[in-house]
Amino acid sequence: MRTIILFCLPLAICAGETNNVQGTILDPSSRPIQGASVSCQNRTAYSNYEGRFSIAGVDQCEARIEKTGFTTQTVQIAGSAENKIALAIAGPLDTVVVSATRSETTPEQAAVAANVITGQQLAARNYPMLFDVLREIPGLQVSQYGAPGALAQIYTRGAERTGTLVLLDGVPLNDPGGELHLEHLTSEGIDRVEIVRGPSSALFGAEAAAGVIQLFTKRGDPEDTLPHGSFSYERGNFQTDRWIANLNGGYANRLDYSFAASALHTAGPYQNTFDRDNTGMANLGYRFSNTTQFRGVFHIYDAHVGTPGQTAYGVDDPIPNEETRDATVSLRLDDTRGSNYQQRFSFAYNRLADRYNDDEPFGEQPLEAIVRDVAGPQPRVYFVSLLNPASPISFALAQGLRIVSTDAFFGPSDSLNITERKTAGYQGMLAHHGGALVFGYDYQDQSGDLSGIAASRTNNGFFANLQHNFGARLYVDGGVRVEHSSAFGTIGSGRGGASLRLAGEHAPLSSTFLRLSAGRGVTEPSLLENFAVSPYFHGNPTLRPENTTSYEAAVVSEWFSRRLKTEVAGFRNSFHDLIAFVGDSWQNIQASWARGIETSVQARLARNLLLTGSYMRLYTRVTASTAPTSPTVGLGEELVRRPRNSGSLSIAVTPQRWSFVVGGRFIGERQDSDFTFGVTRNPGYENIYASASYDVTRHVTPVLRVDNLLNERYEEVLGYQALSRSILGGLRIHW
Repeated sequence: MRTIILFCLPLAICAGETNNVQGTILDPSSRPIQGASVSCQNRTAYSNYEGRFSIAGVDQCEARIEKTGFTTQTVQIAGSAENKIALAIAGPLDTVVVSATRSETTPEQAAVAANVITGQQLAARNYPMLFDVLREIPGLQVSQYGAPGALAQIYTRGAERTGTLVLLDGVPLNDPGGELHLEHLTSEGIDRVEIVRGPSSALFGAEAAAGVIQLFTKRGDPEDTLPHGSFSYERGNFQTDRWIANLNGGYANRLDYSFAASALHTAGPYQNTFDRDNTGMANLGYRFSNTTQFRGVFHIYDAHVGTPGQTAYGVDDPIPNEETRDATVSLRLDDTRGSNYQQRFSFAYNRLADRYNDDEPFGEQPLEAIVRDVAGPQPRVYFVSLLNPASPISFALAQGLRIVSTDAFFGPSDSLNITERKTAGYQGMLAHHGGALVFGYDYQDQSGDLSGIAASRTNNGFFANLQHNFGARLYVDGGVRVEHSSAFGTIGSGRGGASLRLAGEHAPLSSTFLRLSAGRGVTEPSLLENFAVSPYFHGNPTLRPENTTSYEAAVVSEWFSRRLKTEVAGFRNSFHDLIAFVGDSWQNIQASWARGIETSVQARLARNLLLTGSYMRLYTRVTASTAPTSPTVGLGEELVRRPRNSGSLSIAVTPQRWSFVVGGRFIGERQDSDFTFGVTRNPGYENIYASASYDVTRHVTPVLRVDNLLNERYEEVLGYQALSRSILGGLRIHW
């Protein structure tokens, strides 16, 4: 009898148990979806960072899966099977972003202006430099000082060049204070790029005053045990060579890896315009369990570029050059606790070393040019042509023209600046019916060696962001941050917005949203501005952060079964406490404003045919200045390098075996300063590009890219000649 009881006891225990249903939620490209709600027999669970979910005590059920930005699905799931569920995007042109709220959502539900550039779009354009891709985003304006490798700067909705934070998998790439070597960031190895326009300091701290750009590196698949990769070589004019290689895969359903490397070497169009850019990237992940994962990301670039000066003015200094090395490493642990709580522990380190080399003897080069003066409330000066200073003038000048003679000076000027940023943080996300609460803590240790002068400061920031949906019509989002710096004390920043669905399906109209938002962002002083020590200037430890106040209203509509999406946004930004150099130090003294209208359109004309376009009308004014009567930065003047009119248009044809992309950027006249002939206006220009590829076989693809197709001569920054027509073509081998 005892034997029978002991034999039956395990069977009775097993009979009393019920199975758990579990599975994985994926997007259309098989990437995991985090935070999707799975409702099954009055029980709800949320998918973790790997898209996995589990509901205890259920054998099988009809589950309802919901996630912002995706269509709601109802499917049968069973405990006896591993359920993989792919959600469709809620519309062909809908966008899902993480950078708006630090959790997956749509721009409409987060009430932000946002764009996403996918890895497929980067590949179709043959992996251009990152700043070239950003030129086509509405509200962003990019200026480069001439040939490839030269300094490139970005302005978001009229803000300062230091007002846009660039993140790599959550790690800041800007120098403390916002300066950024955007010109060396490549697009290979990048899975997606998210751009959020508007103050984002509430989530990301004192460098996201006007917006944030986040780069997400590619990941491998832990279930893909066969490695996949590619290698390409391209050759172009100006003695240009480019190599790109990548490898990704997984092992034992736990480890995933992705590696990428590239090299771009060019002699450039003029003397001393060479550029050598080498980039490496690695993304490694290890899954301890269905709820816990560790991930590490490493990124490095090493660049050496010649800096000849204002080549458009005949300056061709053969000696000055700049060496830059930027290394970033990040470690993070993602963990899911229960059905609706996810947390992340992170640590990161970034080091930038920038050396400027110029050991030439003192000298000067005479320069002479004809300029044209235009009278008005704000007098303007235009460049007409260069003259030979050694040749006498043998012609009469027309009215309004005059000759300016000056000199370009040369001399030794070496410097070495090293900045480091160590960050650590915790982030929690509590999902609830209709939204999510994201909160956390960020710590930063910023330090540097400024040509032998040590500098350091620390920041401690606490943030929270709440998103909630009221039915299917009203979506609200708000966030706040309190940050304490050892240099400038305690500051606060915040943002709030709402999206209201004005209309649903009606004839050609699919949906219309009204978006309203307001926010305050801050930009901290640079280490140089705080701590510099020199016989000629010194830092100011009492500087306050620069302030940005922004208001926005927008109407976003979808048409013709969501094949067409249009957006019209109006904004006004006010910039206060701007830092400027006065006498022998820096002060919070300048102020300005920018207001404008952005319009954009995306049209899926056919399954493999996408049309995109954007236009911005921008008005800017200087309202407080260190030089009130200056023709460049005086009171009432426009902000430099912010054109009143700018836009872009592109068409992408991407069937299965080939791709063809053609597009153009159109930039209007703008305020500028050449610091040489006193020129203050820079004419408009357009740049047309084209890119094509064709899969000859499954493993071989010829590629071709042409920039400045019309070979237009222009300067994005006065005096610095932009690159003429460039052609780059080669072969990509993939397996």
